[in-house]
Amino acid sequence: MRRPRVTPTRLLGLGAVGLASLLSLAGVPITSAQGPTLFATQVDGALPVDAPFDPAWDRARAVDVALSGQAVVPPRSLQPAVPSVRVRSLVNRDQIAVLLEWADTTLDDSVLAVDAFADAAAVQLALGIGTSICMGQQAGSLNIWHWKADWAADLAGRRDVTDVHPGMPDDVHFPASDTADGPGPDGFLTGTTAGNPRSAASHPSSVEDLNAIGFGTLTPQTPAGQNVHGASEHRDGTWRVVMSRQLSDGDPNDAVLQPGAPAAVVAFAVWDGSNGDRNGQKAVSSWLALTLPQPPVSLLDAWPFLAMLLIVLALSGLVMWVGARQPAIGLGGPQEAAGGDRGA
Repeated sequence: MRRPRVTPTRLLGLGAVGLASLLSLAGVPITSAQGPTLFATQVDGALPVDAPFDPAWDRARAVDVALSGQAVVPPRSLQPAVPSVRVRSLVNRDQIAVLLEWADTTLDDSVLAVDAFADAAAVQLALGIGTSICMGQQAGSLNIWHWKADWAADLAGRRDVTDVHPGMPDDVHFPASDTADGPGPDGFLTGTTAGNPRSAASHPSSVEDLNAIGFGTLTPQTPAGQNVHGASEHRDGTWRVVMSRQLSDGDPNDAVLQPGAPAAVVAFAVWDGSNGDRNGQKAVSSWLALTLPQPPVSLLDAWPFLAMLLIVLALSGLVMWVGARQPAIGLGGPQEAAGGDRGA
C-alpha cells in the first residue's frame, strides 16, 4: 500500500497551528474584536510625562478616534467642535501615560471672564463590565481623568478675577472670626472654606481624578486620591495633553491598569472653550479597548503553552499516520489503475 505524500496543504496547516501557538506564547493577539483598540507601547526607562512633544511618543502606535456631539442631556452639542482626537499610550514597569492630540486654533486657558470657557479633555475608564458610556450607572461606575487648560495655566502662575478686571471693587465677605485670620481679604471665601476644588488656591495637577455612577453624580476624589499627573502644550494650532498615573495604587476608585490584566474599556472627550463648550457640551467618543503589553514570560511560566504546542504537534502527526494506514477515511491511499480489473 502506497503512503500518501505530505502535501503543501498539510504542511501549511501544521505551520499555522505552530505559529498560532507561538503567538499565544508571546502574548500577541491572534484575533481581535471589531472596533478600535489602543495598544500601550512598552518603554524601558522613564516616560515623557512632562513632554507632550517628546520624540519618544513617535514610538507609540497612534489611533485616530472619531468624536460626536453629546446629544443626551443639556447642555447638548449636536455638532462636535472637535471631530477627532489622536491617542497614544506608553507604559513602563511603574507608570502608564496617555497622550491626546487634537487640532484647536485658539488657546482657551482662562475662565475668569463671565463669558470665558476653557479647553479641556478627559479620559473615561470603566470600573465594571457593561458600564454605560453616559457617565456610568449604579451597577458600573467610572473613573474619569479630567484635564483643564485653566488649571494648567494656573500651575505656571495663579491668576484671579482682578487680572481680568483690575479696577473692580472688593466683594464684602463675612469674616471667619473676629481676628479675620481665615482665607480671603477679610477672612472668608465661601468656596474655599467649603472645600470646592474650583475655589482652591492651588492645584497639585492640571488633571482632576473623578468618579461617576450616572448623570449628575460626577464627584472628585479626595485630595489624597488625586494621583493623575498632567502636562500640556499648545503648539501651531494643536493641543497635546499627557495624563499619567502609577499602574498600581491600591485605590478602589481607580481603574485597574496592569500588564497581563484584561483590556480596560476607555473613552475620550474634548471641550473647545471658544465654542462655548462646558459641562455636557462636548465632543465624545464611543468605547475603545486599552490593551497593555503582556508581562515577560519565563520558561517556568510558559510550560503550559509549550505542553499545548507539543500536544498539537503530536495529534497532527497521529492524524497523518492514521490517514496513511486508513485510506477509507479520505486521507489518501492506493489509487486504482485506470481501466484495471474490477472483478473479484
